[in-house]
Amino acid sequence: MVQSQGLTSPHESAQKTVILTGPTAVGKSRLAIELAETLDLEIINADSICFYREFDVGSAKPTDEERAQVPHHLIDVASPDETYHAARFYRDCLQVLDEIHSRGKQALIVGGSGFYLKALRMGLWEAPSTSPEFRATLEAEPTDVLFERLQQVDAIHAQKIGVNDRYRIVRALEIYELSGKKPSELEAEMPDTPDARFELWVVDRDKDELSRRIRDRIGTMLEQGWMDETKRLRERYPESKTLHAVGYQQILDFLDGIEPPGRNLRQGIDGLRDEIELAHRQLAKQQRTWFKNLKPNESFVLDQDLPRIKEKLMKLHQK
Repeated sequence: MVQSQGLTSPHESAQKTVILTGPTAVGKSRLAIELAETLDLEIINADSICFYREFDVGSAKPTDEERAQVPHHLIDVASPDETYHAARFYRDCLQVLDEIHSRGKQALIVGGSGFYLKALRMGLWEAPSTSPEFRATLEAEPTDVLFERLQQVDAIHAQKIGVNDRYRIVRALEIYELSGKKPSELEAEMPDTPDARFELWVVDRDKDELSRRIRDRIGTMLEQGWMDETKRLRERYPESKTLHAVGYQQILDFLDGIEPPGRNLRQGIDGLRDEIELAHRQLAKQQRTWFKNLKPNESFVLDQDLPRIKEKLMKLHQK
């Protein structure tokens, strides 16, 4: 298990830091701002796309006005043409927490990206460094071919990653090639006790309500210029791995005239909207599995549990 090196622990006292998570479109960001304003907290981002500059519309990144309301950290900290990985997030998050606590303030960690939350919750397992030569052979293959290969090598890890996460599919195959161990085997060697410094709070909604919110959110982002943003990002950063994130990948396929096998799409933008909605519903299902495996301390249903969330968070920060 990888521990923080050379850092003052941000949790030397009994004070805990809450990780607020939930499936895509559940309303985490708006809730976090409301909680942070009420309790004078600062927000640390744990959403994988929000780390990257210029990925604005498709990440539903907090607006300038929202960031003016509440201090936000770890947003726009990486270039689109680099990789911001879980180990870097783990280190950066602890450093930011240390700095916030040194000013006598408290933080709320907010995001739904399972690999980053797992780094905080369960630590990191040791993995071999990258091999440019072997990685180059993998990068030449289509994502679906690589995913099928990973399923044959490590079906358990493949299921956790999902078919659309090209970067982690490549990394998993690389780990297996270089270490001789399946990623799921390395993961199984980790302690199964969550880090007591963090409390994981999961918020969710009724399935039908969440589907409606996903549909409305995608419609809004398309109206805000998501397709133009994707075109611009591909022109400037054609090798960016973040362009394969949910939503961006579907837009790229639409722009390139690539249709998913086995499905008859509606024509034009309606078909694109359907594909992005489907991908986000699949993501929400995958996220729920992730959160359950991370052994949450608390689970809430929005909006009915909002008073209880505020009450519990207030008590936690009054200790």
